[in-house]
Amino acid sequence: MSLHLLPGMRVLDVGCGDGWLAEALPEYEWHGIEPDPVLRARASAKGMRAALGTAESLPFDDGHFNAVCMFDVLEHLPDENPALAEARRVLKPGGLLFASVPLHPELWSRHDVRCGHYRRYRKGEVVRLLKEHGFYLIGRRFFVSLLLPLTWAVRRLSSGGPGKLQGMLEILVEKVVALDAALKLPFGVTEVVVAERRTWPKK
Repeated sequence: MSLHLLPGMRVLDVGCGDGWLAEALPEYEWHGIEPDPVLRARASAKGMRAALGTAESLPFDDGHFNAVCMFDVLEHLPDENPALAEARRVLKPGGLLFASVPLHPELWSRHDVRCGHYRRYRKGEVVRLLKEHGFYLIGRRFFVSLLLPLTWAVRRLSSGGPGKLQGMLEILVEKVVALDAALKLPFGVTEVVVAERRTWPKK
């Protein structure tokens, strides 16, 4: 985020959880939306202005933020469109949306059901969706790239359930995550995008 935002900028974290982003990047003015009261209190303790709300109905004025974060949010919504419209509304012209989504519908398993996912995305699908809502892509990265074949095998063999294979995968993820990020491969299990709010209406 530091490549795109100046210190002191106002950032909204949708589904902020316990405020881990505010703790990791204290140079920004953090606001958060979190329905869980316990997590919301923890986020506030970490310096985030955490409020009750939903992605589909953000309790903020138009053009209030320099950036909006939706990490692991869109896949939890029955319909992403209201949330993306709200993100665009609360962003300043030229403001940035940071979002991450899980990829590959063929990896769907009980893991997704337990996590409350409604979908996994195909590569490029979220980029097209953002364009429809008046966003222009300025950055894109893929993560858990090296472990994509193993992830596929684990989901197929274990059906996403608990077990030895899942534990092995978690250990391997920790071992290769640094190398994975450095290689910047054009594929992976997770897609992270950075998109700019256009200053002209969508067509």
